[in-house]
Amino acid sequence: MSAGTLSPTMRQFVDFLGELGPRWGLQADPCRVHAYLYLVGRPARQADIAAALGLDVDAVAAALAYLTRWRMASPADPDQWQVGGDPWEMLMSGLDERRRDEIAPALATLRACHAGALRDHAGSPSIARRIGAVLDLAEDLAAIDAQARRLSPQVLRRMVGLSGRAARFMDRAFGPRRGDRS
Repeated sequence: MSAGTLSPTMRQFVDFLGELGPRWGLQADPCRVHAYLYLVGRPARQADIAAALGLDVDAVAAALAYLTRWRMASPADPDQWQVGGDPWEMLMSGLDERRRDEIAPALATLRACHAGALRDHAGSPSIARRIGAVLDLAEDLAAIDAQARRLSPQVLRRMVGLSGRAARFMDRAFGPRRGDRS
């Protein structure tokens, strides 16, 4: 297979991740570029990436800059780019960047809203309670995240794998939960 050719399966995978990314708040083109580099498993030139994905070179350069900022792609040499081959490392890198960009600002905003609701004597006390409930949830999730980051990647991988196998066993044994679409 030449550098600029995608098999139908590769195209389906790349397009799927390009559609999935925006649902998770990521840009589509970087997701497609990342998927392509992941699948080829070797460094690729920007021109080859552009040809394979039907993008212009400027769009590929922008996607690679985005992926570099997220620590999900790196230059292999001045004209070639690569990504890691471990899906767990990709996930953790992406989560680290999302955490850095989103958790602290979200907590700060929720804390300010809660404090404002407590000061707002004209508002209903239930507003402060409702905002407080969302703040508590966000702080709990941030605390769980902080504790999970203390685990080694190997332990976390085993825990998730064990949990996933247990959930699939429960689905087979008892059927899917009501409301599950899978």
